[in-house]
Amino acid sequence: MLQQSLIAPILSLKKFPMERRINIENEFNLLNPWVQRSIEVFNGLDYLDQIGEVYNFGIGRPERLDQRLRNQIITAHVNQNNEELIRLLSLVKKFPYDEPFWYLLKNQDGFVENNLNEVDRIARTLYNMTPEEVVVRLESPPKLNQTIGPKFNVWLNQRFETVNIEEFQNSNNRIVVLGETEEVGRNFVVEQLGQELEKRPDLIAKVNERYIIGEAKWIGTSGGNQGKSVTEVINFCRNQRGNVLRIGIVDGFIWMTYTNAGSITKDKNCVKIQETNFNMMSALLINQFFESLND
Repeated sequence: MLQQSLIAPILSLKKFPMERRINIENEFNLLNPWVQRSIEVFNGLDYLDQIGEVYNFGIGRPERLDQRLRNQIITAHVNQNNEELIRLLSLVKKFPYDEPFWYLLKNQDGFVENNLNEVDRIARTLYNMTPEEVVVRLESPPKLNQTIGPKFNVWLNQRFETVNIEEFQNSNNRIVVLGETEEVGRNFVVEQLGQELEKRPDLIAKVNERYIIGEAKWIGTSGGNQGKSVTEVINFCRNQRGNVLRIGIVDGFIWMTYTNAGSITKDKNCVKIQETNFNMMSALLINQFFESLND
């Protein structure tokens, strides 16, 4: 029987439910073998430490304001001087909250002077915060870069032997990964391997004489655009053609099996990935997958 995840209590997944066709407690062995292994890896004690080596999101560092500007912002806030506060905030790269009109007010001449109702609304929103809270938000670390493609490729190139197109084509007795540019990689997959793709896959590999291509996704939360990522990777695997193996390389919350309340996760994105018949797996299992093709 599948043991409850040790890290599942991190999140509660109540939105976007989907009924499961497979009882993962009693029918776990009915899942795709690579899905099974991915769930087991996820349930390990150090999944995030391991996957953090694949997707190295770096360290967020506060962006300190100049002390004089900091004091001026606090003073304008305390005095509720709308015009001065907005002027000072326009000197800072970020804004204290996600304001839809801020980019235009900051970058379009005359917008502050000619749209006083909106300026007043924004100022009143800022006055609902303390002056210190406004400054703390301005100095908070920037959002970490979550563009996963380049991070995955850096890890891939460090983990496996990366070769040029000629050596890749001639290789027939080892595991190699194609380096090369976006254009060269895509053209090879389309023209030489007969695959229909609009862009280069995140993974182009060869095990002995067997070609493998893969799409990598980091799915950190439920909802939002995550459903699009799930659909993309499933469709990528569904369009299997010829003797080229397609795999989905998926990591994140998608491998959760239990909610923090102890019930089985029914998040539709989790269910779609976990119950697929395609070879979906954590990036941590790619080497095992390659080795299995050697058997």
